[in-house]
Amino acid sequence: MKHINIALFLLFVISASGQKALKPNQFEGYTISFDGVRTDGIIEIADINQPWDFQEKVKFFDKSLLAHSRIKREDKIVVTPGEIVEYGINGKRYVHVHYYVKSKGEDNIFKSTLGKIKDEKITDFFAEVYKDGKISWMKFYLPPTISEEDEDSEETMKEYIETSLATYEILVSKEGEKPKSLEDINVGDFFSDCELIGKKYSEGKYKMKPNKSIKKI
Repeated sequence: MKHINIALFLLFVISASGQKALKPNQFEGYTISFDGVRTDGIIEIADINQPWDFQEKVKFFDKSLLAHSRIKREDKIVVTPGEIVEYGINGKRYVHVHYYVKSKGEDNIFKSTLGKIKDEKITDFFAEVYKDGKISWMKFYLPPTISEEDEDSEETMKEYIETSLATYEILVSKEGEKPKSLEDINVGDFFSDCELIGKKYSEGKYKMKPNKSIKKI
């Protein structure tokens, strides 16, 4: 009788904690839609080793589905940048940005404009917020163009990942303006509404100009 009671107790514990453990690419988190509705649940990233996947290859599903033996593909909702303006996991926030990623050779406004006309590029992403305020700072990992051959090469994919982690862009934004790369802003114009910064900038008191090395600071 004692053994039966123990077995029943163990069966109860197992059934009560029937939820499956999260996979390495799944996290408890939330989404916020464009109309301000917050929904808590499970965020799934396509590949957590690829930093650009946090920016566009994101899915969401209800936490209750973890109790099922199998979560169907159709039960997972694609987290679309723009429809969703923010998602969060592990204390980090990712917000929607409308940002044009320049191709090689697009080193000026004219070429960039031609690129937008010729190619229908993806321009809606999520970017990781690491400094929030009236002026927000975000990390944006440049998504590489990956071929099928690249995907089959572990060494090539490793190089893509290392390059992306080392050469991410810093985006800055303020209310009413689209995010811009730190390298593309005119400091005097961007901070024109702050007399203190404007005055210091005009007097040459900021010795370091925006460029790639600023990320090292």
